[in-house]
Amino acid sequence: MKNLRHYGKSPYTLALVHGGPGAKGSLAGAARELGRFRGVLEPIQTQTDIPSLVQELHEQLSLGQPPLTLAGHSWGAWLALIYAAYFGDRVRHLVLISCPPLTEEFTPLILKNRLARLSSQEAQDYLQAEQTLATRPDSAAFETLQRLTQQTDFVKPCPYDDSALDPDPAQYQAVWPQAAQLRASGKLLQFLKRISCPVSVVHGNQDPHPLSGVLAPLAQAGITPQVLELAQCGHSPFAEQFARDEFYRFLLQA
Repeated sequence: MKNLRHYGKSPYTLALVHGGPGAKGSLAGAARELGRFRGVLEPIQTQTDIPSLVQELHEQLSLGQPPLTLAGHSWGAWLALIYAAYFGDRVRHLVLISCPPLTEEFTPLILKNRLARLSSQEAQDYLQAEQTLATRPDSAAFETLQRLTQQTDFVKPCPYDDSALDPDPAQYQAVWPQAAQLRASGKLLQFLKRISCPVSVVHGNQDPHPLSGVLAPLAQAGITPQVLELAQCGHSPFAEQFARDEFYRFLLQA
């Protein structure tokens, strides 16, 4: 399957779901590292609507050994939880890594936290890039957001192999409005109420995405997760100097 990568040896009991939407290959380095010790799947998202992404993920995970641990990063955490709501018998453990807020009232804090970490000009560039991507795919705007979030979303970056990263601005432009509508409408919370497997939350204490925006909706849905709050860590724990080792230790046991 062209849109699925394998690391380590069978059985493949852990799957890493990338973020974005459109950050194809962003977890390849993490999957490769974890694949030294256990079988890992890296599903690559290729579809442009959420039902098709869920079905694609179902086909990809069927090549593993379900029920498995499903760990999603950022947007991938949402896709993983939606999948777990539909196919609970296929997921042994759901891990939400750097999950964006699950309900609407927490979302203004993300932009507030990011803009506070940028200069005045950088903040203007960030807002302009967001506005551009809200209307059309634009590689330059996508790259601007990537560059500036390197400043806002990291504490102390460490070397990380992102050679497999293949950003897809068109997928971002197509999928993100659908995802945002799921949150705004309360449907993400409804998906949470259908999850039956154990849930873990892994979150950096310096992530612009507020941890409260994950834990409060989980509690509202009746879920008490295991929580790993990583010190001196932003939005990508696999690429943070002070959090990387603890992050990998957790996923090796998940």
